[in-house]
Amino acid sequence: MAFADLFALHREGCRMIFRQICSEKEGSLAYVLGDSITREAVAIDVVDSQLSAVEDFLRRRGLQLRLLLVTHWNASHEKAAGILREHWGARLAAHESISAASVDMRIRDEDILYFGEESLRVFHTPGLTACALMYAWNDRLFTGNTLLVRGLPPKLHGKARGDLLARMNTLLDRFAEETLLYPGREYRGRRLSSIEEYRRLVQSNSGGGSTGLLHRYNQLLQPTAKPVKKGRAEKDLHRYVPGQNLPAFL
Repeated sequence: MAFADLFALHREGCRMIFRQICSEKEGSLAYVLGDSITREAVAIDVVDSQLSAVEDFLRRRGLQLRLLLVTHWNASHEKAAGILREHWGARLAAHESISAASVDMRIRDEDILYFGEESLRVFHTPGLTACALMYAWNDRLFTGNTLLVRGLPPKLHGKARGDLLARMNTLLDRFAEETLLYPGREYRGRRLSSIEEYRRLVQSNSGGGSTGLLHRYNQLLQPTAKPVKKGRAEKDLHRYVPGQNLPAFL
């Protein structure tokens, strides 16, 4: 193991282990969460094109993959999960409505999942799909395609959109404004947001309160930022900067 990796392991002994991995071709985002004490890890929304990066990160950080989570069910997630299950012996968890034989754990709203001394909470957020889930871990919320950087999915209309808006208003009021939102897809170079960012902007336009929060947020963060150049090194992730719709670096 290289010295840099050993140094990283030493630093991680007293903090969370976290990695966001972007598929440059598709713009999809996967996540690896690790417990610095037991070295157990969870991966969220991995697709084929991210497998190499995910497994490389696990090995370099000395992690053991225990759980595979998905925010929604599709063939790409199922295929990648099958490979990771074979390589690492991890268990695949999905919403209880998914009947696929590859699912090892069927989870539901408000379940708590443990990996090592860490845990995350499950939230059922049906919208584009009836099996959609979000996961809360420490100061961050993994929203999949339910809540993107620019708001709710543009393809969602009518009653389904209204129902999801109501669900989001209720759910997000449970979290601190500093909570970071990590979506399942980047948008014009942006890979995260926060509750504080759009709550502050919404209050400046509506006079306060969370009523209509996500409805107004859909109108914020318009595509004014220049696209991020493709081919950047993986370390060039984006750091959240309140009030700025511009990419920054971590």
